[in-house]
Amino acid sequence: MTESKMNSMINFAKIARHILDKNPDKRYLLVRSNIRDFKLVNQMFGFQKGNEILTCIEDFLYDHRNSYAAYGQIAVDQFVLLVDKDKFSTTDFSCLPKICSEIITTTNFRVHIQLGIYEIVDPHMEVYSMCDRAKLALKSIKIDEPLSAAWYNESIMESRIYNKKIISEFESALENEAFVMYLQPQANTKGEIMSAEALARWNLEDGTILSPSQFIKILEESELIWKLDLYMWENAAKLLSQWKNDPEKKNLSISVNISPKDLYYVDIEKKLLELVEKYDISPKKMNVEITESSFINNPDLYIDLIAKLHNAGFAIEIDDFGSGYSSLNMLKNIRADILKLDMGFLHDSNDLIRSQIIIDSIIEMAKRLDMQVISEGVESQEQAAFLKINGCDLFQGFYFSRPVPADKFESVLKEYNLEKTSTRGSHPKTTRDIVAETA
Repeated sequence: MTESKMNSMINFAKIARHILDKNPDKRYLLVRSNIRDFKLVNQMFGFQKGNEILTCIEDFLYDHRNSYAAYGQIAVDQFVLLVDKDKFSTTDFSCLPKICSEIITTTNFRVHIQLGIYEIVDPHMEVYSMCDRAKLALKSIKIDEPLSAAWYNESIMESRIYNKKIISEFESALENEAFVMYLQPQANTKGEIMSAEALARWNLEDGTILSPSQFIKILEESELIWKLDLYMWENAAKLLSQWKNDPEKKNLSISVNISPKDLYYVDIEKKLLELVEKYDISPKKMNVEITESSFINNPDLYIDLIAKLHNAGFAIEIDDFGSGYSSLNMLKNIRADILKLDMGFLHDSNDLIRSQIIIDSIIEMAKRLDMQVISEGVESQEQAAFLKINGCDLFQGFYFSRPVPADKFESVLKEYNLEKTSTRGSHPKTTRDIVAETA
């Protein structure tokens, strides 16, 4: 931040402080604006166009200056306002994205304006702290509209504190092996366990177990996920090494996840090959699972990685297929072995018949591409029956089993095999029955 911009913020803070101290009973809002992907604007259209957009916003604010108690520039592409709550409406800014977008005449690119709004409850709070809260509100915006706004609330601050706690405790938890590998069984059409997906759980000191949804996204956003993935790959390889001489387990495979961020921190091919050699296991037993969304930002890098891993003998799984928008284009360009069908596709649809037709077509397409199909998120007998009829190879989901610790997975497998070979019963138990009994 240059000196002039810093002075603008300093002046704003002084003016805002004076107004708040003079009117302690009046309700004000602190509004912080942001131009989404402003760096991209500069890269695509040049700094001159970027400066013209900034000037456009400055002119807009100046023309409406009577609506604000104070205004200033807090960063290159962010402005801050102190507004009487009774005089504020987001519709006052509705024309701003269109005005800014008209500056760029060569393409259909549209400028997106975001507003983070903090309602000032304590007028004695530091103005900079108010700005931080408005920034947190900005970061919470998920929608992609020309003009979008979010109001700060305490849950945003609680989320920030939680995120910082996860990040600060991660390294020591990894060092102390507080992360435990869970396995979610994958069963064939006969109910036989053929493979499993490795999933991380975080065991806290107080006995609480955190599921992936409670920390994975935070680790991804903080660029730490690669360390956890390395840890999980190592544990999966170690377990496969223990299984290779066991008649009941030697044919099982384990799927490990690769995060999109791993590509920037790890030589994935080299590391996986090192683990295969270290634990003397077949790469065919260690399936590599890559999410469909990974291809969006770096398709060429992932196409090259998949080709190398495939040639090295690893089975490649495409996870969450059907959840993105480039599914067919992705399948055209890569050679994967297994397609994991996201059953959320069914859950999110109001037209079940159309969804089932699409799923049927996807399974048929995968077969013609010589790919196995795993359906994940199977939650009911009806779903399992439909998928079986349409040729799905393997099933994964709560209907068959929740993820279980590695030692319980082995117990489930052992009990299944004993029941299957028992002469006392003519029908072996299903995976779902066994897991229910051992839960």
